[in-house]
Amino acid sequence: MDEGCDVTAALPRILVVDDDATARLMMRAALRKAGYDVVLAADGEDALRRFSAEAFDLVMLDVEMPGLSGHEVCALLRARSDDLLPIAMVTGMDDVRSVERAYEVGATDFLSKPLNWALLGHRVRYLLRSHQNLLDLKQAQARHEAVLAAIPDLLFELDLEGRFLDCHSPNSALLALPPEQFVGRLMREVMPPDVAAVGLSALQTAYAQGTSFGKQYELALPHGLRWFELSVARKATTTGQTPRFIALARDITARKEIELRVARAAYFDSLTGLPNRVSFMERIGREIGRADHACHQLAVLFLDLDGFKAINDTLGHSTGDLILQAAADRFRLELRPADMVSRASPDGLEVEFARLGGDEFTALILDIDGPEDALVVAHRIGQVMRQPFLVEGRAITLTTSIGIALYPGNGRDAPTLLRHADMAMYQAKRAGRDKACLYGAPTGV
Repeated sequence: MDEGCDVTAALPRILVVDDDATARLMMRAALRKAGYDVVLAADGEDALRRFSAEAFDLVMLDVEMPGLSGHEVCALLRARSDDLLPIAMVTGMDDVRSVERAYEVGATDFLSKPLNWALLGHRVRYLLRSHQNLLDLKQAQARHEAVLAAIPDLLFELDLEGRFLDCHSPNSALLALPPEQFVGRLMREVMPPDVAAVGLSALQTAYAQGTSFGKQYELALPHGLRWFELSVARKATTTGQTPRFIALARDITARKEIELRVARAAYFDSLTGLPNRVSFMERIGREIGRADHACHQLAVLFLDLDGFKAINDTLGHSTGDLILQAAADRFRLELRPADMVSRASPDGLEVEFARLGGDEFTALILDIDGPEDALVVAHRIGQVMRQPFLVEGRAITLTTSIGIALYPGNGRDAPTLLRHADMAMYQAKRAGRDKACLYGAPTGV
């Protein structure tokens, strides 16, 4: 019967290569007794043929053989297999050079002759167990690398000082510097001061609490501004090891852009781009709180374009929309603080405009000394709005009726001030239009 024909597929398979027939048979007997399937090869060429035709879990090679030596066969087997296949060299030599040569050509371990047959099975079991551990580690590493490859976010390892210990970047365009320039450097050395401050704050939080989530920062990159959200977790360390952290930076630019669009839809008029009623009322509420604290006065102006309905009826709503947009542009560009009124202070009055709807606009004037300041602003608005609007080659002239309510004299909350400014605007219209009227005043001025 052929020495290599008795095969049990369920058992670990070992290829034994030795030119000494007695040694081969004794090794097979010892290994079978230990629970292994053994295939024998009489020389190097035979071993290479069998290795090409079958799969083995371990190879045991005699060093001294005619033809191809054990070292040569080991090198050829290693070239045909992965780096993890256990190859044990069996040698009767006791010189260190032979052992070194075995490792140089890819041997995993070596056994010295004469072999201890009682311990041979245990030695092989150790080699196979180590091989399996390496396979498990390689699979775990492959899973780890697959997970990293699937993560589109920037991943860093840092110490408590903010020094980069490792950097994983699937998209280097999201980095301020090439990845290799991060490792070994402090966060404050490679990031803008405000971004570094956010990162160091997240590290301190993670150091104290274990994790930190939700801190955001904006970073100027060569292709534009990007927003990131930072998550940091403290890494498990051994006793005496300095604290280490895993930081994940997620690009949330698209989300921020959506948030900004939603905010604009909620707080800004879609036609003119001016703040809308909701935004304006909230602003009044905030400014009232500041005015109370600083003992300042405010003015709320209610503006209505005289005769605008006739333009919509005769020229159409598209023309009306163009006029409303042009009016908003005048508020933004021509009615700047320096154009309004000269004060003792070097700065002009701060005026905020909004569109309530239709042809109704409002203005909030901050930090006034009295009604005279509000009237000067209202007259300036009237002058600007009397200038003709050029729409599709046609000059259209409009006037504006303006009502004024003062804080705190005409109301102490936003709804009251706006209602009283609206009432004053209607008083200005009854007085002949193209006028400004203070709430409670007898006539328009």
